[in-house]
Amino acid sequence: MPNTHRSIVIGGGAAGFFCAVNAARLNPRLEVIVLEKSNKLLSKVKVSGGGRCNVTHACFEIADMIKNYPRGANFLKKHFTAFLPKTRFNGSEKEAQN
Repeated sequence: MPNTHRSIVIGGGAAGFFCAVNAARLNPRLEVIVLEKSNKLLSKVKVSGGGRCNVTHACFEIADMIKNYPRGANFLKKHFTAFLPKTRFNGSEKEAQN
């Protein structure tokens, strides 16, 4: 592949894959490599749901979302502003149509 660049993402968890997918999406000529020390890519994603994971759902108001997640409300309030579920759903629908 001429004129390509490589990016290495260390960590095969949800955050690593989020970064890798978005890097590749934003720069199609970028070769993205995900490195994980174990043989269990995304293993925590499979068992998540009751803890600090899966906070994005069909609740579209930040105030309503943080009510459902009191122990991380201050942290999440800032991040929900950048990554609102409505924005992600719209982006996913748009990508699915392409």
